[in-house]
Amino acid sequence: MIVIKRRQQMISTDEGYMRLEYFSENVAADKKRKEFDIKNHALCYTNQKPDFLFIGDSITEYWELNAYFGSGNHFLVNRGIAGDTTKYLKKRFYTDAVQLRPRYCILGIGINDSIELEGDYWKRLEPTPYNQVVATAKLHITEIVQQAKEENICLILTSLLPIHIPILMDERSRKNYIKELNEWLAEVAKKNNLIFVNYYATMVFPGTDKPLDKITYDGLHPNAKGYQIMATVLRNTLKKYEILI
Repeated sequence: MIVIKRRQQMISTDEGYMRLEYFSENVAADKKRKEFDIKNHALCYTNQKPDFLFIGDSITEYWELNAYFGSGNHFLVNRGIAGDTTKYLKKRFYTDAVQLRPRYCILGIGINDSIELEGDYWKRLEPTPYNQVVATAKLHITEIVQQAKEENICLILTSLLPIHIPILMDERSRKNYIKELNEWLAEVAKKNNLIFVNYYATMVFPGTDKPLDKITYDGLHPNAKGYQIMATVLRNTLKKYEILI
């Protein structure tokens, strides 16, 4: 057996010492891999298909679905992972959604891609250009939509949520990103005959990009009241298509 050792790149500095690059990327999607593999195996083994599968990032993971939809006797599955991005959700979409053959798959992803607009001061990473961040997110979501179509998965697209986090280095760019991606998601849904659930419009003060008072835990993640708004919007939107949740 041949073992190839990769020499980690050392970076010369002008302060008279060498720095070492980071050994690996810290991927949020890995955090729940074992849990999801075990749960996915159970569903496949028992041939139980979810009625509604929610997949996305922390906004999905933290949603206590049965508290809002439990009275409908539907089989709900949550495949949200805090910190997930479009890049890695695309990579796990088959495993965590397609192979489980849900009746409906509710996708909420994209907000964490905008973190790249900030860069990383501690890792000395420069901000990624705005157009590049937007284009990359759109590309990955387009590929997810295409895969769902090819696999006959009924995909439901949802908007990104508003934010109010003044400590961000570039909150304005991230708000612009949210606005642009939401408009694009609505267009993609229309073009592909998909349902689009617009949480955003109901969670901001009219004519602004400011979240309603007391609907978030920290300026982004919904609290109980925020999730109640989302649940109502989702339920009312699906009802228009004679889908009950």
